[in-house]
Amino acid sequence: MHTSEQGGPASPEGSDCPPVEKLKAYIVSDVHLNNHPFDAAHLSENPRRRNFRLFLRRLNEELQANERIQLILNGDILDITGSWFESVMPWDGDRSRVLDTLNRLLLDIMENNLSTFEELRRLLRHPYAEIIYVFGNHDGMLQQYPESHAVVKTFLCPEAEGQSRIRFVPCYASEELDLYLEHGHLQDPFNRQCDQHEPPLGDVINVLIVNRFVELAVNRFREHGYSEPFITRIHSRLHDIEYLRPLALLPVWIQTIGYEYEGHPESRGKIMGVPDILMAVIAEILRDPDMVAYMTRRLQWPRPMLPLMVKLILRIPWILPVISFFTSKLMRRTHSNKYQYKAAQKIHREKGYRLIAFGHTHIPGVQPLSQSAYYFNTGSWKPVINLFKISKDPVELEYLNPDVQFNKVERSGILLIEKSDRSSPAEFSLQTIQSGLG
Repeated sequence: MHTSEQGGPASPEGSDCPPVEKLKAYIVSDVHLNNHPFDAAHLSENPRRRNFRLFLRRLNEELQANERIQLILNGDILDITGSWFESVMPWDGDRSRVLDTLNRLLLDIMENNLSTFEELRRLLRHPYAEIIYVFGNHDGMLQQYPESHAVVKTFLCPEAEGQSRIRFVPCYASEELDLYLEHGHLQDPFNRQCDQHEPPLGDVINVLIVNRFVELAVNRFREHGYSEPFITRIHSRLHDIEYLRPLALLPVWIQTIGYEYEGHPESRGKIMGVPDILMAVIAEILRDPDMVAYMTRRLQWPRPMLPLMVKLILRIPWILPVISFFTSKLMRRTHSNKYQYKAAQKIHREKGYRLIAFGHTHIPGVQPLSQSAYYFNTGSWKPVINLFKISKDPVELEYLNPDVQFNKVERSGILLIEKSDRSSPAEFSLQTIQSGLG
């Protein structure tokens, strides 16, 4: 059987707080709070994360004085890699420079989502509340740079007593709740660090491709004389790149946008049409010195060979959907709960935990592991764009159809585990929220 550390916040010394009668643990994941701009002149908060803030507000409104509260943030809460638009790379060897950049980005992200962090501050004013932050892949730098924890703790609570109720951990286990959880990227070979000298492939894709694509594309449209109203429209469309799930969709998604704008009146008289510009941007990103350096190390090819291969491959008709099809086969672990379920079965069998929770895949769900044990996934508070038509196996997507449609949906989950006394097992419920976002 498993063993685990017991306990929670102690009763404040000399206080009149009532004795604790119930423990409530709220588990969420994949909020992806970032530093991306929004229309602050008309909006008081980032509208893409409003549902998460409303959940926190309801939690605070329903708090009881005799309850012990655990808010377990199961990874990818602060989207550090998704906010990294810096000259220094997260995996740069200059640790001091990276740490300075990381600390500044953390403050940018928290200030950009201030309404959400005000609710977290409010939660910590409850004497029996604690926040347990589990590292994910988008916020894995918090694990690599533990010095940065102080930035988050100080922002949430200036008092030392409150900061002591904020914990950062790689995984979390509770014997009291019969619970084990981790973010889930460790089950995903593309998003876990397999080599201590190389960043995970997922980090490289996020920082060098996803983060750079929109800015480069907009610049190229301006250089080729496209009008500002047109650039504004296509900028909004291209910005959806951050919501693609799985990232294997990226090539076919770019191809689809190219088809949408092929023959657009704006292209008349231009040297390059929309599809040509998008393909040129992809080629530019893949020939970027940082990308070339990474890929030549990973593939162990001669350095001059990669740019030549990129140039030749991108000239092949229909190459983007074909790339999507094959990369989806290789990357199926990143967007399927099946592999997490197998990992949960092993954890249940070897360690005996009754409740096992993951995040990472952005697909909420619950499945029995035995008559009394369960696997959970808490989905994502970030909108997800996927292909509109999907078979039962999410890997079998219609990548090779140029007329595919995409939809945007938010599928989040809140796992609540409650325990009133030590003799009875914990009770649980998984609330899922799904909203189409157009």
